[in-house]
Amino acid sequence: MRTIAASGAGAVRELARVPAENARHRPAPPHDGLVLDVGGGQSPHPRADVVVDKYVVDDFERAGSLDLSKPLVVADGHRLPFADGTFAYAIAMHVVEHATDPLQFSAELARVSAAGFVQVPTLESELTFGWPYHPWTINRDGETLVFTPKGERRAPLGPLFHESFSKSMLFRLWWSAYRSRWHHSLEWRGELNVRVEGASEAEQTAALDVERTIAALHVLRERGALHPLPSAVEAALRCPVCHAELTQAGDRLSCAGCARTYPLVGATPVLLEEAVTAEV
Repeated sequence: MRTIAASGAGAVRELARVPAENARHRPAPPHDGLVLDVGGGQSPHPRADVVVDKYVVDDFERAGSLDLSKPLVVADGHRLPFADGTFAYAIAMHVVEHATDPLQFSAELARVSAAGFVQVPTLESELTFGWPYHPWTINRDGETLVFTPKGERRAPLGPLFHESFSKSMLFRLWWSAYRSRWHHSLEWRGELNVRVEGASEAEQTAALDVERTIAALHVLRERGALHPLPSAVEAALRCPVCHAELTQAGDRLSCAGCARTYPLVGATPVLLEEAVTAEV
């Protein structure tokens, strides 16, 4: 009986840890100002004014299908197509670990936003659960995220842990009670500090098919699934290559600096360098 009572008390203690742990790992965007969600395609933050996602037709690196409840800009986090300081807050939940260049990715977040929130898996999480499309393991050194190539390190029991998380409420309770063991969550202001020790060696990546992307956007437009951008975001759109202003001419956005033109499907711009010559 004492063992059962002790186990029950331990479960209560772990349950009591969950609210504080969850709060520690939750973005806190301000009430005022524009909010950007980068890579939040399957579950954008409720406060987001716009979502940036590169992949419309490929869910390989997402936990679910693309959620279109927010206005969408098709772009790459390494080259965010917005003017400096457009946003008050930028959210990047489980996306920077996908980056081929975390330094550039983090610099772009800080360029377009005054503050923000980044969440990535810890080294323990990467080597316990395992995601083949993550090229990095990530540690935290104070307020700096340290990226190291994953190399040959793998999570041999990853599928078992993913299945256990999905099926077991007790497993999820334990995981939530010790979430700081599994996630690095960093709120930053002014600058997002990142250190990279080595080069990206991604073994698998999502596929970008510009023509399929544009075709899919046309279908979504016909269904009424795409939302117009807020006027302030629309005015802040910039060329992802040279950051010059863009002007609309029919179903294209033209750069005043480098003369590149980008597709515009309804109100959704496709601001990818790969899409410059694509037909709408």
